Amino acid sequence: MKRLVVLFSLFSLSIIDVAAQKSASLTQEIFSRYVEEKVMNMQELIAFDDAQAAKIRLIEMDFLLKVNKAEHCFLCNKRKRMAKLKEKRTSQLQQVLDRDQYIKYDAIENDRIRKGDLRVR
Repeated sequence: MKRLVVLFSLFSLSIIDVAAQKSASLTQEIFSRYVEEKVMNMQELIAFDDAQAAKIRLIEMDFLLKVNKAEHCFLCNKRKRMAKLKEKRTSQLQQVLDRDQYIKYDAIENDRIRKGDLRVR
């Protein structure tokens, strides 16, 4: 009887693990599509090069995955963690982009400027 209970529990845990892995891969796929589209649109508007775009993709993807993890954390202080993640992302973006590029990127992202009002020189 004990063996049966142990086998049933292991089987249940393996099913739960497979479902969690599928969910995680689906989330990562959605995030990667979003980041790809966002960076592509920003690159058209702000005109940064492909090397910068690749670095920004990594920064944005890392940010989204960590934000998702923070949102689903039960015992974490979400506000502090989110603030630290935003601060880290901001500093990384400032290192990758020029000052003017970062200002435009931030303004578009935070809806301080309309996309149609921005003209690339």
